[in-house]
Amino acid sequence: MQAITIGTAAGIDEIRQRLDDEFRFLREEGLQVRIGQSHRGSFAFLDCAVDGAGRSSQADALLRHSVASALSDVIVEKWESDLIRKIIRGSYSYFSRDEQDLIADYTGRTLNGGSDSPNGYKVNRKSLILHRLRDYFDTADELVLEGFVNFRLRDYIEELEDAVDRAVDEFLMEREHREFIRLLRHFVEIQEPRIEHVHVLLGPGHAFRLLDDDGGAIRSEALEEFVVEMVESEVSYEDLLISALITLAPRSLTVHLADRPPGRDEALETILGVFGDRTVRCEGCPVCSQATAAACEPSQATLHH
Repeated sequence: MQAITIGTAAGIDEIRQRLDDEFRFLREEGLQVRIGQSHRGSFAFLDCAVDGAGRSSQADALLRHSVASALSDVIVEKWESDLIRKIIRGSYSYFSRDEQDLIADYTGRTLNGGSDSPNGYKVNRKSLILHRLRDYFDTADELVLEGFVNFRLRDYIEELEDAVDRAVDEFLMEREHREFIRLLRHFVEIQEPRIEHVHVLLGPGHAFRLLDDDGGAIRSEALEEFVVEMVESEVSYEDLLISALITLAPRSLTVHLADRPPGRDEALETILGVFGDRTVRCEGCPVCSQATAAACEPSQATLHH
């Protein structure tokens, strides 16, 4: 077999380093693998071949696999972030540079299933590219990496484009949510307090309980009218809780967290975002112990949705 030649307009050192890492295993098996480098115009080329007595069809197959493995790793680990940013610049140039950076971060999470440990998702993408490269090297021995990515990996590029589109949707929803929270916070800041203090207990399901400092359920005409109006409309649990607190307009509030059921972090973050320094987080006290039992008992200040 002739040498496999890899060409690229950028990042030749990264590619060579990754090839050297792959070829180390071949050399440990006694194969004499060499890498030569040359230039043609603005492109750099690497020639990879097995020399000497170790040349055979099996050695050639190992070489092709090693080159394909190295290149698939380079594409996913090194090039992918640049490809994502290129897509963002091309399709969403009207966002600022900082916003594009955030969208790129969102895209990474989207591609990896929202996980901070994305190995499984990356392995799937690498596997797709690896097999495509191996098929290519079955019939060709020279490859320009940019052209291969653009024309032989269209499904991979489309996966990145789809991830960018979904990331933009997420970014816009979060931006809208942040703006909504900012407006609510401004409203709270200019509103005169109607009550000194409220204790917020988050119960199971879609329930919460609002208590005064004596541990009694808070009752007010404004709140009762609000509950009737809100329950009849299509609102989320979080909106119901925040709207109830804004209706009460407490000077301060304590959110009791010791026995908080799972899935309530979003509600907590919204309370902190709207009420800011007025909010105290309690990680454990006698009131906290009521959250599991008392929050399930219907009352005028216990809201279910």
